Parts: sequence; C-alpha cells; structure tokens
Amino acid sequence: MIGILLSFSMSCLFGFQPDSLVRTGNDLYAKGQYYHAINVYEQIVDSGYESAELYFNLGNAYYKVNIISLAILNYERAKKMNPWDKDIKHNLAIANAHIVDKIDVIPELFLKNWITNIVNITSSDNWAIISITSFILFLVLFLIYLYSARIGIKKLAFWLGILIFLISVTSLYSSLKRKQFLTLKNTAIIISPTVTAKSSPAEWGVDLFVIHEGTRVIIVDSINVWNEIKISDGKRGWISKSDLVKI
Repeated sequence: MIGILLSFSMSCLFGFQPDSLVRTGNDLYAKGQYYHAINVYEQIVDSGYESAELYFNLGNAYYKVNIISLAILNYERAKKMNPWDKDIKHNLAIANAHIVDKIDVIPELFLKNWITNIVNITSSDNWAIISITSFILFLVLFLIYLYSARIGIKKLAFWLGILIFLISVTSLYSSLKRKQFLTLKNTAIIISPTVTAKSSPAEWGVDLFVIHEGTRVIIVDSINVWNEIKISDGKRGWISKSDLVKI
C-alpha cells in the first residue's frame, strides 16, 4: 500500500502520469487486490483525468467487491464516453441484472433515438474536423461555381456544394450535441440501499414510490438538498441529493 501511495505522490511531484497509474491499477486488479485497485483508479478520477477505459476498469473492480451501484455508475460513465463498446455494454447488462428494481422503459421516439445514434458515432472533435473540412471543400466548390466557364461544371459544383454544406452544418450540430451529451450531468445512479421518493422537496412530503441502489434516474430539478428525479417508466419524485451520484 505504501508503494501505491508513493507512486501517486511521485507522479504529482514530477508531473501527473495517468497512463502509468492506470497500469498500476490494472496490475493490482490482475493480482486480485481489488480495493487497492479502486483506490488508485479513484485517485486518477479525482485528479480530473477521464477515459472510457479508466471508468470501465473501475466498474470492474467495484463489481468484483460486490458494490453493484458504483459498478453501474462507472460502467455508465464509460458508456457515455464510448457508447459503442461491446464489453462496456455487456458488463453493464450483467451489473444491471443484480439490481432490485425492474422498471418498464418508455420507448423513445424513433427520430430522437436515430439522431442520438448518429451523434454518438464518433467524438465531438472528430465531428468538428469533418465540419471544418467539408466547409473548406464547400468554399472550393463555390469558387469553382463562380469562376468556371463551363455550364456542366458550374451545375456540378453548385449541387455538390449544397450537399457538402449540409454535411458541414450537420457535422457541426453533431459536434455540439456530442459535447453537450458528455458535459450534461442530468442522469444519476441511486447509491443508497432503499430510497423513498417524495411528492415535494421535504421530509413530510407524501411517499410516492420506492427505488433501490443501482437504479438509473434522470435529474429534472434541484432545490437545496433535494433533487426531483424521473425514472424510466415516467414517474417523478423528490429525493435527497445524498442518495445519488451523477453519471
């Protein structure tokens, strides 16, 4: 344990090296020292470093010590950063099988779901690169349209220019939406064993429904120490902020 703390202190002194510390955590995990691995991974997260691999490994470590709610939390964070990873989806499904609540899910509109899938195809930076590149190409086609003497080339440049411009605008939109998706903290995981949702942000509010640790919720509103949450079947209620951790 002293070696772990020394390694982290040295990294802070001579420059933070997250990749090296992730490998340290991975080595501890491979040796079955799951709590020590969790300690290293959490220190990396606390430093501000994030990656899908880090959250995935942290989720695995929490699962190994049977802290299912925090395993789900970190799998969800990993999925948020890399929504197409099959291993993340698989382990998240296994962890979700352990939670008490089996809540019906209201299906999303097809168009909304389709747009979300398109936006999540690649990172915000990649979408931005596509947008800038296609806009430059649009400008080139626009110049060809203005100065070409041949009617056929002018028509081709015109219609291709419109298509490329639409791609540029769509890519810019996707970049902004992907960035918003990563930074928006409106979803959370219940970490308390049992939580009673209230009709108002107060202890004397009417009891509405009960949810258990590991359940994923959407944060709708916030007042003082209370969050209004919505569960996947559409029910809403107020719970204490201490009962959840944001994804």
